[in-house]
Amino acid sequence: LAMMMHLERIVSILPRTSVSMMFAYGSGVIAQRNSEIKRNMIDFVVVVDKPLEWHRENLKLNSSHYSMLRYIGAERLTKLQTDYAARVYCNTMVRVGEFFIKYSVIKTSHLISDLIDWKSLYISGRLHKPVRVLIPPTSRELEEACKMNLKNACRMALLILPEKFNEEQLYTTIASLSYWGDIRMKIAENKNKVANIVHQNMRQFADMYEPILNNLYEEIPLTRSGQTFNHLLTTDNIFHLLEFLPSQVLFEIENYMHQCYTQHCDLEEIIFGLANDINYAKKLSL
Repeated sequence: LAMMMHLERIVSILPRTSVSMMFAYGSGVIAQRNSEIKRNMIDFVVVVDKPLEWHRENLKLNSSHYSMLRYIGAERLTKLQTDYAARVYCNTMVRVGEFFIKYSVIKTSHLISDLIDWKSLYISGRLHKPVRVLIPPTSRELEEACKMNLKNACRMALLILPEKFNEEQLYTTIASLSYWGDIRMKIAENKNKVANIVHQNMRQFADMYEPILNNLYEEIPLTRSGQTFNHLLTTDNIFHLLEFLPSQVLFEIENYMHQCYTQHCDLEEIIFGLANDINYAKKLSL
């Protein structure tokens, strides 16, 4: 409770215009092994229905947050946010009292798309892990997209894990998804980062994923005894998990398989072939 009040005070400087969700994430608010929260920059995500209106108001209130970019105006800032890369605009190294913060702004519809399709995993990947929600989703559509993001993370993890695994292995696999292909994990950042996150936050991961797993028990033959899970990796079960993966994952699978084989196949044929491939899990992680 004290942490939430502390975070709310920090972000009270930001506009609430059309905000549909707000959360804090990362080592500045979520405990990690061998890391002191008080020493880390605090990261926030602000989800807004109308980014142009939000930036206009924020430029009036906090123009210094934008450094030199404040001179290009709200319209160009919004275009910079919505037209490129992960469709996120970030203000970083912002001094608020004795703290430094970074806040990222994303349009609600763009976040919903990323949560469902995993186009970039920039924000949806952060929501695979525990966060501090300051403003919960204000619409049913956004709330359901957040749940779908967690369900897809579980499906992906089940495809990668062996038939028998424990709770910590499940959460570690899920937490690692957003770091695939991230060069920072190979060079600059702590290579044990994922394990450190999971080890310190098992209860929070369980709170997030137990409702999702309870729903998945009805979909696939997944059983649990204590902290140990079992699921049968039959062709039918693998196919079922594959066909419901986010569209961007399926698109990348399709492209990869077309590079491997000269004969053209449609997506359903590719999924069926992958479900019958003993090395399917390795190909998924490429």
